[in-house]
Amino acid sequence: MSSGQSPPDRLYSGRMKTLPALVFSAALVVASVVAFSSFTGQAQAPAGAQGRGQQAPPPPPAAQAGHPSGQLVIWGDVAIFINPKDPDNCVLTNRFKRGQRVGFRMTAIDGGTGEVENTATLVAHITYAGKTIDAPMRWRGEAGPKAPPPRGYLRSPAELWTGFWTVPADAPTGMISYTVTATDKFGRKATFIPFSAEASQLVIVP
Repeated sequence: MSSGQSPPDRLYSGRMKTLPALVFSAALVVASVVAFSSFTGQAQAPAGAQGRGQQAPPPPPAAQAGHPSGQLVIWGDVAIFINPKDPDNCVLTNRFKRGQRVGFRMTAIDGGTGEVENTATLVAHITYAGKTIDAPMRWRGEAGPKAPPPRGYLRSPAELWTGFWTVPADAPTGMISYTVTATDKFGRKATFIPFSAEASQLVIVP
């Protein structure tokens, strides 16, 4: 044979030449999958999608010692939710434009002990244009009260529930109403209603 290689040598050489091509092809496939996953993971829900773009609330944790005691009590406020790096993120306001996110921040307390009722499930209810939208809220204290504070917090947010509603394009300007309801593992219920002053209500502005 003119090549001077035996058949096994040629077969081994052919495999060695094919291996880099296979590795390169596999790398292209992995890179394509990663790129697609990154794109889909960064895609945001459209402004008009209600109740989307946020994680479903996790199952309630185990009951704490001494709970339940007294009534379930909830309290909170609203703020604008934008990029955490933006200095205006979490600024208290009740004036929102279409496309902005109304952030609901609440806490739930076991009335008898004064401790956080971490088994509570909270939902914000926004009423506008004759319909009511439910925005589930997430308890942010899963890591525990002694956990290191996450980025942007001074301490572990063990007493905090958050949720949001993106003002849709079809929302009329003017005053809209909202409430927040809570139910805990023991069947206790509570409702939060903003102050009755007109200046305290949620308002959609042009």
